[in-house]
Amino acid sequence: MTEIPNDRYITVKRNADGEIVVLVGDKPATEYHGREIYDIEYVKKTFAWMQEQNPEIEEFHIGAFATAGEYAEAGNPDGKFGRNAWCRVKKKGASAAPWVFYHTSGSAGNCAYLCAYLCASGVRDYASFRSAVLGSAIHKGNTKNDNAQSVSKKPKTPKKPLVINLLWHIITIEKRTKAM
Repeated sequence: MTEIPNDRYITVKRNADGEIVVLVGDKPATEYHGREIYDIEYVKKTFAWMQEQNPEIEEFHIGAFATAGEYAEAGNPDGKFGRNAWCRVKKKGASAAPWVFYHTSGSAGNCAYLCAYLCASGVRDYASFRSAVLGSAIHKGNTKNDNAQSVSKKPKTPKKPLVINLLWHIITIEKRTKAM
């Protein structure tokens, strides 16, 4: 597997002063592929929550790639810009974990706008996705916002509620965007 250059995805991490920053490549970012990163503060709060659960988590990577995948399954995105949201973590002293697929958006532009928020929501709200992304990085008994019975690899509930939740997020975001 060829490593995807860091200018092709979003990185959330702490800088030397301990402040949580969002980068594309090595540069601070509020945009990704020309689109605003939606609710960047929520993405930062999710990263802080991840580190509270396990301080070994050093970085959170989110990408909008052309390669599709299966929900909560590891894969090898090609690194080309597209409409599929993928994410992964990097722990201190280790190479980055595998990329995990989350969602296919209606367009690459929508994915660039929403992928960081959607991946952050997936990690916070869905035990199966959290487990796939974080693996052993967050231990089963330590999650504070676990709405599922267990942290298992495969979802125990049908995927339909996830689709409904995603649609609600997209409709809400569209309403907010139109109101601006």
